[in-house]
Amino acid sequence: MRTELSPADIGTSGLVHIDNERTHFLVNRDAYRSAEVFERELQTVFGRCWLYLGHASEIEKPGDFVTRRIARREILFQRDRAGVARAFFNSCTHRGVAVCRDRQGNRKNHTCPYHGWVFSSEGKLQNYGLAGGYDAAHNAGGQYNLRAVPRLEEYRGFFFVNFNARAVRLSDYLADAKGIIDLVVDQTEAGQTIISGLHEYTIKANYKYLAENSYDGYHAIPTHQTYFNFLRHRIETEGGDITQLQRLFSDYASGGRAWGLGQGHGLFEALVPNGRPVAYWMPGWGPQAKAEIEAVRARLEHRHGPARARRISELHRNMVIFPNLVINDHVAITVRAFQPEAANRMRVTAWAMGPKDETPLLRKLRLDNFLTFLGPAGFATPDDNEMLELAQVGCEGTPIEYTDLSRGMTEDANPELLRATGPWCNEHQMRAYWSQWDRIMGGSETLEA
Repeated sequence: MRTELSPADIGTSGLVHIDNERTHFLVNRDAYRSAEVFERELQTVFGRCWLYLGHASEIEKPGDFVTRRIARREILFQRDRAGVARAFFNSCTHRGVAVCRDRQGNRKNHTCPYHGWVFSSEGKLQNYGLAGGYDAAHNAGGQYNLRAVPRLEEYRGFFFVNFNARAVRLSDYLADAKGIIDLVVDQTEAGQTIISGLHEYTIKANYKYLAENSYDGYHAIPTHQTYFNFLRHRIETEGGDITQLQRLFSDYASGGRAWGLGQGHGLFEALVPNGRPVAYWMPGWGPQAKAEIEAVRARLEHRHGPARARRISELHRNMVIFPNLVINDHVAITVRAFQPEAANRMRVTAWAMGPKDETPLLRKLRLDNFLTFLGPAGFATPDDNEMLELAQVGCEGTPIEYTDLSRGMTEDANPELLRATGPWCNEHQMRAYWSQWDRIMGGSETLEA
């Protein structure tokens, strides 16, 4: 690996090194391990990008709320009495105490537990708890109402916040990621819903390692060999078509596609023969499930046509929305947000998602898939988390200066590395992510309208 790069190879942040001539894409490991770089990220990347807050199904009724910690900021996500979605900083304007200590619920008002200030679901200060002591004009300008997050916008039920009031519109920010969200939402006419419950855990690694891993097809066979052995055994014992799995292994390098979606977002998509409740049947699921899945498939074909219905039903996809959201749409749908807590620590929250009108049997299969592969004790998540923590240990414990993300760079047709296509075990999508990170950290991209 060549590490002495000319100034022309160095990106605007000084940490991403691109040498198109020699097809090297290198990231200085200080981007994963430096506390100084991490603090800059919180101000630049997380201060300018749209960050996932929650799904419309979590606050369906007036008064519904959830509380979230987004990039070390405490947020109250609420439907007011008129049904309008709102996002406030979860901090009393009196002394700063969290006005809502519950994770979720339904309330008309929130009362600060410290001094009893009461705020409506619209964020307005209703009273001071005890009568007297304040002039009638004390809150005349509304300065003691709950502070709203500068920007809150939604795309097809997915709500995002932005801490920069001058940010580009969410629709522009999502770029081609909108089309992948459409593939998830269009699985049902009734709408998708967050299924009750969540997984929450901490990984002792930099958050960008999880972004890379989430759509990295290159690691699948070495890291998840146990899962592929399980899949082979299940297909053989259930009388399934083992040839599809054999084709996956024989042509793995080009068996799927991976590409950038603009604005740093990226995706891989492939056929993996392990079944999907929408709508790819496995023999072990039995005849009743087959009939129900065929009915779902028929509805999809009627609404979207055979080609789009096949893509929705059969292909697996993992998408990263820059900088810290993953939507997995394969054996089940998982919405996974990972919040940076330190240079070497992140907090991960994962929710299962499914159609509101899903039958009990298909919901059971969905949740079984979710737990078997993506759950905290599943085949994938523990393996991945171990690799991320080992990467962090190696990054911090050695003097090696660069991480290499050059695989497939010879096939990149776009010098900006934003929309390159290629086999899913290449690293095009990661270069798209890091190119955007580099522009934001270096100041050449402000993400402002």
